Amino acid sequence: MSFAQGELFEDDAVSVPRTLRVHRSRVLPARPSTAGRPRTATGPSPFRTDARPPSPSEDPEIWAVLAMIRSLDPDGVRTGYAIREALDQIYDGQRTGRWDYTQLLKTEKTHVGTLVEIWLQREFGFDDGEDLDYRIAGVDVDCKWSLNLYDWEIPQEMYSRGDKIALVVWANEYTARWASGLIRISEEVLRPLGKQRDGKRRLNDRGRDRILWIHPGADLVKNTLLHISNPRKLELIAYAVRGQTAVTNLFRELTGELINRATVLTAAQQVDSAKRVRDARRKLQPEGIVIFGHYTPHPQMAAELQLPAPTLGRFVSVRLHPWKPGDDEPHTEIEGSLWRRARQGDPVVPAPTLPSQGFDG
Repeated sequence: MSFAQGELFEDDAVSVPRTLRVHRSRVLPARPSTAGRPRTATGPSPFRTDARPPSPSEDPEIWAVLAMIRSLDPDGVRTGYAIREALDQIYDGQRTGRWDYTQLLKTEKTHVGTLVEIWLQREFGFDDGEDLDYRIAGVDVDCKWSLNLYDWEIPQEMYSRGDKIALVVWANEYTARWASGLIRISEEVLRPLGKQRDGKRRLNDRGRDRILWIHPGADLVKNTLLHISNPRKLELIAYAVRGQTAVTNLFRELTGELINRATVLTAAQQVDSAKRVRDARRKLQPEGIVIFGHYTPHPQMAAELQLPAPTLGRFVSVRLHPWKPGDDEPHTEIEGSLWRRARQGDPVVPAPTLPSQGFDG
């Protein structure tokens, strides 16, 4: 026999587990800190030694793994997506309002690597390995994550029973960069064993230079709230009293920037983020602001205005003004009239109603 949650807890609300309670007000997270941030990095550093990645003849297995991953993700977009999803999942902004690594609990920080491994396997459909995380191109591969470049922790099983291949992954939210590569783990590429009880070791300088980079440095989809440099704007969005106010402020204050769904969820802290965006459109229309989504024809309209075109799950807002002959700015047609991006000194004109979004065929 099953019971509705309300029936189970109706007579004794105090006994409802905290994680199941409905928040009557928004959760205002702790302020981010500069302490505990990863080291600044944008990608791999220059060679430090005479060591170099192995050639295909020296290590055909590692090159077979490289070829398989590059065939699945030639430009790195899918890997970057998986990393972005893992980080957004650990922040859990919809429930916590968090967006910064320094806002995480200690146990959550140790869980990031596991989520990256899961999202990569989910995205690429890698088989489970026999002894390690994945089976790629018929080879066992272990996935290693670090928020600090080159600080991957290598366990003894990676080299004590044969030299194994590691897929090393790094990303930095603050520089919005990530990288991934492959390395054959051996005594030659590791620092001396320290006093750690688990026996984990890090790469030495020769190990750094032996990495066969798959994507040696690529842009990570930006964490919108983290990269707001204006404290006033962040306050209006992240610490607004109501969720709808936060979402409306998000699109009012950050015009011209791509906003992803995770940012909307974090601002709203509500289940129906799509409704919050629709309501924001109505509230901002008298201010001349429109919000383009990712379905046609919205991306095309945004591109015609020389805005970044929204891709899946992303939005971009902009204040519009009627275009007139002689205006130099690009324009787009909405409701039978031509519109351009508003200049700073243009008077506010109510925005047109955007066409309903269809589905890309």
